[in-house]
Amino acid sequence: MGFVVLAPYKVRKENQKEFFEVLKAKRKYFLENGFMTSRVPMLLKSKHDDEILIDVFEWTSEEHIDLAHKDTGVRELWAKMDELWEKGGFKLSELKESELSFPNFIPVDL
Repeated sequence: MGFVVLAPYKVRKENQKEFFEVLKAKRKYFLENGFMTSRVPMLLKSKHDDEILIDVFEWTSEEHIDLAHKDTGVRELWAKMDELWEKGGFKLSELKESELSFPNFIPVDL
């Protein structure tokens, strides 16, 4: 059984194009190495802050989540993402949308 993750990032607009490229590379690497399922991932943008992005994808298993944190390739991709974001991995309660019963986001095509 997989697990869906919502990974929030705050990425300045001038860094978003490069961040998207790293995100595409991360998704490809995750899929090729069995960390994520073939379920189509989504990237969402906040309607209230266009620097807030949420990467939504499905891990293949808890074991693969643990393995990803030890994988050199994953760690390199995360380091590249870390260079481009202002903030990553924060609580969803920090989003303006968390105040809404049915929050809406803007889909981003990579």
